Amino acid sequence: MQYEPGTIDCHVFMECKEQIEKMLLRLYKIDNTEHICDQLQSVYKQIEGMHELKKIKRKKNLPNQALIK
Repeated sequence: MQYEPGTIDCHVFMECKEQIEKMLLRLYKIDNTEHICDQLQSVYKQIEGMHELKKIKRKKNLPNQALIK
């Protein structure tokens, strides 16, 4: 399935990042959770990177798709 804004890929990335944000907000209130918060922030950044790569790939494929139609 091609990546398009609003497709499953996009929704999964956004939903996962939102869930991590919620976890971070709650964990920041608890002592001795810094290590877990650091790990969650790292995962968040990885998901953000994957999302950006998908966007770049989509932009590269758009001109080719326009020619096919």
